[in-house]
Amino acid sequence: MILPMDCTHFGICGGCRCEPGAPAQPPPYPAELAQKESRVQQLLSAYDVEEWRPIVASPEEWHYRNKMEYAFAVWDEHLVLGLREAGRFDRIIDVETCYLMSPGSLEVLKRVRSWAHAQGLKGYHRRRHEGDLRYLVLREGKNTGDRMAVLIAHPSMLSSPAVTGRGSMDSPPVTAGNDGLWGLRQQIEPLLSTAWLGVTDAQSDVARAEDMRLLWGSGTITETLNRRTYQISPYSFFQTNTRGTEKLYALLQEWGSECRGALVDLYCGSGGITLALADSFDRVVGIDTNRGAIEDAKINAERNSIGNAEFVCEDALEFLKKLPGSKLSIQLSAMIVDPPRAGLHPKALQALLEMNPPRLAYVSCNPESLARDLQSLVPFYKIRSAQPVDLFPHTAHVETVVFMEHR
Repeated sequence: MILPMDCTHFGICGGCRCEPGAPAQPPPYPAELAQKESRVQQLLSAYDVEEWRPIVASPEEWHYRNKMEYAFAVWDEHLVLGLREAGRFDRIIDVETCYLMSPGSLEVLKRVRSWAHAQGLKGYHRRRHEGDLRYLVLREGKNTGDRMAVLIAHPSMLSSPAVTGRGSMDSPPVTAGNDGLWGLRQQIEPLLSTAWLGVTDAQSDVARAEDMRLLWGSGTITETLNRRTYQISPYSFFQTNTRGTEKLYALLQEWGSECRGALVDLYCGSGGITLALADSFDRVVGIDTNRGAIEDAKINAERNSIGNAEFVCEDALEFLKKLPGSKLSIQLSAMIVDPPRAGLHPKALQALLEMNPPRLAYVSCNPESLARDLQSLVPFYKIRSAQPVDLFPHTAHVETVVFMEHR
């Protein structure tokens, strides 16, 4: 097993640690897996689980992430770029080594930071809400080699509102320095397939901007999973561990192979699960509130020549309210939910129970919220099996898949 022996950030950095107060080196991976499996079983111990399946290990222990959000900040009046210190929202570690993403992505980070220093740009101050640069988001296709960068900046970075050309850098929009974004492009373009500039002055500290300006490339990257090809936009949800997700999807495909009829996939993102199970059902319908993700999902269905998939941009609760009495409700044989960390909204959970799908798969990134939601589900559903899937080695996070059938 390869350990990051030369990573001076481990134990301090919040990006790669198992729990608060973690030692200076991670535990052996088999021990970490055992801890995660035990934790999930303890949280779900109150429920009658017919089959406990062993935890699925991540195929890659290091360099497994396909997306990272690196934050700019100010420390001792100097710009820094990296990950948050564990337990601190306002202190950013100036990352020099990172074993979560690929070496190529780390090189992009270093070149962006070097460029920012040379330009005299300021990192974002999270208490005073000021600064030129806020985030660097990197996404990559592990199986395709595509790579995307999104630079989130304050509007003060722009010299004019003219940076709207798709891929055109003829009029550099940065006020600092002589070469501005053109100089950055020269440094990082060999490592990237496409790049965006996101502009925002919002006080909310998120790696997102409503004003998005394409700098070069197509604006999207592609990834392949289990013979499917997916288009990924800057803000589309896509599982962060590509090869671990292939394992997860294989479990769902095994479950779906016993079904026909119609499948509804709530919180579908860019359609990963929906399309992975399309061969097992007569009709698959994905639901998500992210309009960009839904557009990607439609393109992904067309790209993979999947004619029985539909995607709807709508809140899960609103969709479930309209479902009873529809043709889809009559065809419905199974439902998948893959909610955010907070779990299912109570009203959405109640609407799901009223819809009464015969088979239900719950994909959870937070076993605590899963355990809470099961309190409402188990009076109506038998838990056929539960299985942790480790998509986040060397962190406290673990995915869990629970397969249920109506009583």
